[in-house]
Amino acid sequence: MHLGNALQRWLNSHGLLGIAIGVLCVATALSVLFVVGGYYLVTP
Repeated sequence: MHLGNALQRWLNSHGLLGIAIGVLCVATALSVLFVVGGYYLVTP
């Protein structure tokens, strides 16, 4: 099974709402990661 085929099936089954939720989740996770990582970098 190729990743592209699995991704295509997931997009077809979930539609635009699933795409929007996925993008929001990834953006939120990256934001939290940067904030926590930056905090640990500047904290002695």
